[in-house]
Amino acid sequence: MTLYEVDASGWVHRQVQLSAEGTRFAPEDILMCSPVNTEAMVDHPATEEIRHEEFELLWGELQEGRAFLQRIPDPRVPWEGWVEHGKRRYSMQWLPGRGAPAGWSPVPGFVNLFVRGDAAQARAACAAVFVDRPMGWSSGAMAA
Repeated sequence: MTLYEVDASGWVHRQVQLSAEGTRFAPEDILMCSPVNTEAMVDHPATEEIRHEEFELLWGELQEGRAFLQRIPDPRVPWEGWVEHGKRRYSMQWLPGRGAPAGWSPVPGFVNLFVRGDAAQARAACAAVFVDRPMGWSSGAMAA
């Protein structure tokens, strides 16, 4: 079974695959490059749409298994950091329980991770995170 969080514009933000072998968090890069056809997904006979609250309940039960959380010193507190992708370095903030500060965008696939810049920088940072590019953290948040 695969669960997708899709926004009103058709962008996939979070995805989890559940199988007998275990849980896999895999927002494949292809899904991050363009919006999905939400109408086709919903119309597919094997698709069942769930409410946002149900998705959040399932996500909350499964998210501890995400490999990314092992790359943050302590996911319960705010951190500032960076991730490298190609020749670029993206400034990031991990802000548990808070929204995006002004000038920052949510990174697709994460509720608490933000990148300085617009949606294009957010998708690039997402791609970097999921292919395990170099990353660094320091305590505290740069902007409130």
